[in-house]
Amino acid sequence: MKKLIVLAMIGLALYGAYRLVGAEMKTNLKFNSAIAGVIDGIEQARSSAADIFKNIAQQSRSTINRLFAARDDAQDLAAVKAVTVYLKHGGVVSGKLISKRGDTITVEWKGEPFVIEPRQIARVEYKTERDISWPYESDTAVVRTNGVILDGRITDVRKDEVTVSFPQGGGGMEMTLKRSDIDHLLFAPVCTKDSLAIEKRLKSLFPKMEIYKDGNITLFTDSYPTTANAYRKLLRNFYSEVYLKFFKLFNGRRPASQCFVVAFDDFQDYVEYAITDGVPGWIAVGYFSPLEKTLYIFNAFGDRMEKMVFDVMVGKTGRSFDMIVNGIKGRVDSRYHVFLEGQAKEISDKFWDAYNLYKNELNEMTTSTLRHEFTHEIFNSWGFQSVVLSKPNIDKRKLEATKKEFLDTKDYRKKEELLMSLMRLKKEEYEGVEVGAAQSWLSEGLATYCATDPIGTIDEGWLFTYQDAASRKEVNPIEFLTNFKVGSFPGLALKAALGSYAQSWALVSFLMERYPDQFMAYQIRFATQKPKDGEEELRWLLESVGKDLPALEKELSDHMSMYPKVEDPDVKRFMRYYKIWEDVLK
Repeated sequence: MKKLIVLAMIGLALYGAYRLVGAEMKTNLKFNSAIAGVIDGIEQARSSAADIFKNIAQQSRSTINRLFAARDDAQDLAAVKAVTVYLKHGGVVSGKLISKRGDTITVEWKGEPFVIEPRQIARVEYKTERDISWPYESDTAVVRTNGVILDGRITDVRKDEVTVSFPQGGGGMEMTLKRSDIDHLLFAPVCTKDSLAIEKRLKSLFPKMEIYKDGNITLFTDSYPTTANAYRKLLRNFYSEVYLKFFKLFNGRRPASQCFVVAFDDFQDYVEYAITDGVPGWIAVGYFSPLEKTLYIFNAFGDRMEKMVFDVMVGKTGRSFDMIVNGIKGRVDSRYHVFLEGQAKEISDKFWDAYNLYKNELNEMTTSTLRHEFTHEIFNSWGFQSVVLSKPNIDKRKLEATKKEFLDTKDYRKKEELLMSLMRLKKEEYEGVEVGAAQSWLSEGLATYCATDPIGTIDEGWLFTYQDAASRKEVNPIEFLTNFKVGSFPGLALKAALGSYAQSWALVSFLMERYPDQFMAYQIRFATQKPKDGEEELRWLLESVGKDLPALEKELSDHMSMYPKVEDPDVKRFMRYYKIWEDVLK
């Protein structure tokens, strides 16, 4: 009997020694790759003495699961970029998280996979990209014009001032800044499984594009760095402008997704990709896809487009003109050459004037389109527009693989086949999805309102369209606008759709000027509540401003009649070009 007891004690001692040695080997990278397999084999063949340690293992499992559940984003393993493991014997292992299978964690440490078992773990810290790339405590950092960054929470925004609060122990400190002292805001990145999947998809579709990250904004582009930096600045400044303008709407909330922007430097590349989403890229300079949570745009103020415009309007035309002038000079007396050269310079200057005018119009078109579409994306990210309520029953991998094949192939017959397949898949995608919080007038009205620089200034294009409809008595009642629950007024003819855009711009401009707080309260209610059966969202709007429908209609009409009559912007554009060539055409 004593022999059996001694043998049992020796067995337990050997097992305990093995566990200690195994633990040390597992935390020593030099031995890890060589003996991990051996240790695993011994583990499988262990004796029943291991039952003694079951309770310890269960406690470890409970601890690690509790640690994972402690973070908002920790349950999304795909969102975890790195991990720091504090070992029971005092060691620390930090590195990229390769996998977590059950309770076993595999970390990339100094270029090698390193397996850590729960029995070795004292505690674990999980890090997302936000933890790695966002050095601030607050979700929003204020970048001043002098370069100083304030890590505090914005608590109040007034017309010319912004108040930032800094927690100090049990109390706090506040600082009030002039709006003119703020260069831009930075917003913390959103590192969810969904955002990481979108980034991975875009990397696959556009492997040659550079990636630029500024907090909550991720830009993919193949434009030159100077243009890419101009985009980054524009996006940062506009995001800041929207946040401060609608502070009462955004205050206390967080964005649910990263804002992805893909800027194509080549027009053909943009058109080719846009058609895979069913978008006519030759008409629409940019668009935001709420299902893909990505904004796609053509860089109309990029270097390549500028070169093309230059060649058309100045380069080739100028060279042809020089050939004509030189031909004439060869047929006339040299006394007239000075006169010819003077006339030639006057005409070539007009080519330059036309070129600069057209270039500026392209810049304005790109900027206003980007502001319009990025408004959709910002409001979507913060949960106020185009919230996807149900996922489409479609093979997303197949859809993306077909897109990539379409973009990569040079065979146009193959492209046609793939495009037809894509259109079927896109139809299935849109048919299988339910979208909420996305009334057409609200979504497009806010986007057109924010498209001007600065936000809320008069947009003569939409004002003219509204005034033209009013002169013809074709302004639709507010009740008509609120019938469109999603999309850009689907089913309407082009003229009617443009009229609805203009009326949406007018309604949002009116509400932001007369009832800004009530309008934002309506948007919060609209995004967070669902109407009861038979209850219309229009009633919520009327309740928020304290008006009945006839009174609101009249107040809107009176407000719009205060604007001076504007000229047709297309006629004004034509006249700008005409005046350049007016002397030549006489």
